Amino acid sequence: MNTTGYTFITGATSDIGRQICLTLATAGHCLLLTDISEEVLLETKAKLPYPERHLTLTLDLSEVEQAEQKLSQYIIENNIQVVNVVFAAGIFTVKPLKLLNYAFVKKNFDIALFSIIALSKVLTSKKIHADNLQGMVLISSVSAIMGTKGYTTYSAVKAGMLGLMKSLAVELAPKVRVNAIMPGGVRTKTTNFLYELQENSNPRYLLGDGKKEDIANMVEFLLSDKSRWITGQEFVVDGGLTIN
Repeated sequence: MNTTGYTFITGATSDIGRQICLTLATAGHCLLLTDISEEVLLETKAKLPYPERHLTLTLDLSEVEQAEQKLSQYIIENNIQVVNVVFAAGIFTVKPLKLLNYAFVKKNFDIALFSIIALSKVLTSKKIHADNLQGMVLISSVSAIMGTKGYTTYSAVKAGMLGLMKSLAVELAPKVRVNAIMPGGVRTKTTNFLYELQENSNPRYLLGDGKKEDIANMVEFLLSDKSRWITGQEFVVDGGLTIN
């Protein structure tokens, strides 16, 4: 890892985002954490190893153009280098088709998909950011390839991320490696309601319930030199769900 640069993480204060931050910080990454709440960002930063090494930036990814401009300004004014980026921001909501409306769908796409395009433009701009970016990881979901009632918007967004990842991998090679992780269900504050009536592990998960660390460990691998010959790939991390 290039220790002179930062790893930029969106959705850094979600349960999985926080674990990604903790895993990467423990591995020696200097982080630039972003999310919508400054207070929660600072709380997350304070719990990391060597918190003084890390930076925070509040971004509302539902306002895509403003987020793009704010990141550009921040990089220029602070003269920082971002060498890796993890796109972990998103909304998880189970909502049937009949309850969907344009505003809800657009917000989901803005936060978890359209913002990736906008922020990637900034991070790969030679004028704004020179030529520093090396690794990019998108946190998608197995819902991108599985049909589930109530997941219409969520699945569409996550599937879009996979198509975007492959095209970015081609366009940004050989300088930037771009990959995606497709987690199965992991218990978090957001998904806990799905587990409330479940007494035992879902038998379709051949290796039992997943943990946040399982996702974060894969992120660490994909941003390390150990994955130097890997780009444009989808990594399913689901305990065997999609083969059962």
